[in-house]
Amino acid sequence: MKFSQMSAPVIFGQAVAIFCSVLLAFAAEQWRDDMNERARAEDVLTLVKAELTENLAELERVSATRQEMLDSYIAALDALVDTGVFPRELPILQVPEITNVAYQLATDSGVLSRIEPDDVIVVARAYQALASVQDNQVFLNNRNAQIRFRDGEQYISGFIYFSNRALSNEPDAIVAIEAAIATL
Repeated sequence: MKFSQMSAPVIFGQAVAIFCSVLLAFAAEQWRDDMNERARAEDVLTLVKAELTENLAELERVSATRQEMLDSYIAALDALVDTGVFPRELPILQVPEITNVAYQLATDSGVLSRIEPDDVIVVARAYQALASVQDNQVFLNNRNAQIRFRDGEQYISGFIYFSNRALSNEPDAIVAIEAAIATL
């Protein structure tokens, strides 16, 4: 059939068919992109949940000894005050190894925007609580750097301060992490 012999309704019908085919192709591509993005978001959120689970286990492991450590440091400080002799050995404080790589990936990639705002707040609170635990680690590392000055009450008092802070914010972090894991 020659172009000149085609009627206007046939040409219009073919144009509509081509236009619909193009729109359908764009819609299919968008659907595929959305499915890939959802899968990627689920993978990242799974990583965040796994990271929170590991952080929780680490915090529970370390925080179980906090009261014992605090009591040991108080006893060492009392002995120092009573005898004037710095204790030969002090208990070694363990610090939890906290990670936030998966959370950083989730925030940088925008994956968190795919979950409910209330859930984002729960997850963010967990990582905020973990940040306060990490602040304790910075304090302890600074304190350990002063080990050559281990000759007085101030040194031992610093570990008592650390232990008290850990006793207050590690349990808060554990509660916040448990809530975030339940949310994800």
